[in-house]
Amino acid sequence: MTTATDQPGTDAGDPFEIPDEELRTRALLALRQGRFDLAEKLLAGKDVDQAALVESLRIYQAELEIQNEELQRSHRQTQTALSRFMAFFDNLPVAELVVDGQGLVKEANEEARRLFGLRDTVYHQYFFIRLIEESDRGPAIHALANLRPDEPIDLHELGFRTKAEKVFIGDLHMAALPTDEEDGRRILCAVVDRTEAVLQREALRESRERYRVIAEFSSDWEYWIGPDAQYRYVSPACTRLTGYPSAAFIADAGLFGRLLHPDDRHLWEKHLGAHLGDESSGINPLELRIRHLDGQEYWIEHSCTPVFGESGDFLGRRGVNRDITELKRSREQLHFLAQHDALTGLPNRSLFRQRLEEAIPRTIRRGGETALLFLDLDRFKVVNDTLGHPVGDLLLQQVAERLTHAVRACDTVARLGGDEFVVISEDVQEPNDAAVLAKRLLDLFVKPFDVEGRELFLSLSIGIGIYPLDGADVDTLIRHADTAMYRAKADGRNGFRFFDPEMSEGAAERLRLEQELRNALPRDELMLEYQPQVVLPEGALCGVEVLCRWNHPRLGLLSPAHFLPLANDIGLIDQLDLWVLEHACAQVAAWDRCGFGVPRLAVNLSVHRIQGNDVPEKIKSILARTGMDPRRLELDLTEASIMARPANTIANLEQLSGLGIGLAVDDFGTGCSSLACIKRLAIRRLKIDRSFIERLMTGSDDEAIVHAVIGLARGLGLTVLAEGVETNAQAELLIRGGCDEAQGYFFGKAVGPDELASRYCSKKT
Repeated sequence: MTTATDQPGTDAGDPFEIPDEELRTRALLALRQGRFDLAEKLLAGKDVDQAALVESLRIYQAELEIQNEELQRSHRQTQTALSRFMAFFDNLPVAELVVDGQGLVKEANEEARRLFGLRDTVYHQYFFIRLIEESDRGPAIHALANLRPDEPIDLHELGFRTKAEKVFIGDLHMAALPTDEEDGRRILCAVVDRTEAVLQREALRESRERYRVIAEFSSDWEYWIGPDAQYRYVSPACTRLTGYPSAAFIADAGLFGRLLHPDDRHLWEKHLGAHLGDESSGINPLELRIRHLDGQEYWIEHSCTPVFGESGDFLGRRGVNRDITELKRSREQLHFLAQHDALTGLPNRSLFRQRLEEAIPRTIRRGGETALLFLDLDRFKVVNDTLGHPVGDLLLQQVAERLTHAVRACDTVARLGGDEFVVISEDVQEPNDAAVLAKRLLDLFVKPFDVEGRELFLSLSIGIGIYPLDGADVDTLIRHADTAMYRAKADGRNGFRFFDPEMSEGAAERLRLEQELRNALPRDELMLEYQPQVVLPEGALCGVEVLCRWNHPRLGLLSPAHFLPLANDIGLIDQLDLWVLEHACAQVAAWDRCGFGVPRLAVNLSVHRIQGNDVPEKIKSILARTGMDPRRLELDLTEASIMARPANTIANLEQLSGLGIGLAVDDFGTGCSSLACIKRLAIRRLKIDRSFIERLMTGSDDEAIVHAVIGLARGLGLTVLAEGVETNAQAELLIRGGCDEAQGYFFGKAVGPDELASRYCSKKT
């Protein structure tokens, strides 16, 4: 190319020799070539029009430069946006493909290339339809042909095939993309792999079908209850146990409850409340009795577990009612055989000992006595050896029947083995009551026994031991009663003998202990400990119960059970009661002076003490001397003390209540209290006996008794306190049952006054 300066026959350095028209042409050419210096030189020295032309050209040049910069900036922004979109497109977790009007894949992101096994650079050579299973291509082709720009199309669960011929199931979403005429039609195809979800759904369907088949043929009655307490499903096994078809329970959700034994319905109602209210966990199985349409009764074990959806929403509960009738009968039979004599059905040695061990604490609380009678059949060995064991067994059965009918329902008749029987008679007021019972038993044997047409005569030798006179523990009492029985045999049989201290070396020990107890008070050997009483469920201290201990110089620290019965026998119980009351009240005053507050002091009073004519005056005197506020004092009374000589007792208690002193019934449930008497005396508190608490978790009826006592207290407007709480499980059950207060090792054992103050009492503010 030639330039203006290269034209032949011209001199670029002398513009005046060049015609104006040619000069203008050369200047414009120089400008287009970016030779601004040459254009300026060519036009130098010309007229104003030429200068204006130069100025215009310079402005034009500046505008071109600005436009060029804007074009470059726009290009960079376009490239950035394109890169960002491509990065977004390529990193989507969903397979995305761009298909042209002929169905060829033009673009595919990383997930699409991975899912279908497409090569990175030549995937556009694949027809998209070839990636779909042949059986599903028809709907896809139809959708591609009829796709509109503003109406995306979704196809669900199509079969797709990768380049490696691997088949998977996916959902296809198609949408038309905006394009220009040069690119032609473009379609975005998004593929979501649904293989795992479809397989899980199919597995769930198969699992449900298997469950349905199993449930239909299972002997267990299976069900599903929704969150609205309506049955969703009931298996056919319900008909065998109830006589009603599955549809009857689905139509009437309350039918199950009406078929239950009346004594079990409260358990079911309680269970149903938890069933609908607690969605977090399963509920402990229940053993219930259910009535069949034909009147027959079955035992079932009812259990259930919560059901939740995939999103965590509560769908109800699934459960099983299992027929345990035979198991229950076998279990009851085994339990009975373990504790009863197989021949006579009477309690055996094990159950006898258990009942005697339970009787002793009750005797201590009531303040009475318990008689243990050892019975041995005279001449039974002769009958057994002469007529044979079968006749001997029949004779023993008749003896057991006569003995059982001759005693009270609350007494225990047991067979220890051979021809030895025992009778436990509780609540004996004096030894003569035991003598009357022994005579009645002897009279039973005046009439002959008829065994297989034979008249057989027997007689009895009876030994009597009285608790606590003849033994402060089970083993001692048994040994002494047995000793008395052998003395009765030695004295000619067919009679009874009380245990005499001279019959045993234990008599000397008892006499020695009596003398030592008489000297215990003057020698300052007795000491007081205090057990905390707490409010449920907070656990805050609401009072203390005072307990007396004997720091015996020879035997060590003795609990009240070891010496209070002896004190009662030798006439020291009244003196001991007043000593405990005065020292405990003085201790409360001492705590007050130190800044510790004890809300309530509970003191036990014996039967003899509460019946005394001087009780109100003596207690008033103690309160005056110690400065004890009567409203902070609570006297614990046993049921026996309330019912014994009620007129005199009630008069004393009414005076004490008038002083502001609180009254509580101790060991409630172990005796036979008069509710009218309790109401008249304005009793504040019922204390549940520890024997019921310790058996709460053993499956016995004690839980029902505890709930009944709590309900009774509520009805009478009384506070209820549980004694002997030793475990967290017991405490939680009492809290759920609505018990107000508790005491026991779980909350704190009985300790000395200083330790109690440091551990349980809060400073007064």
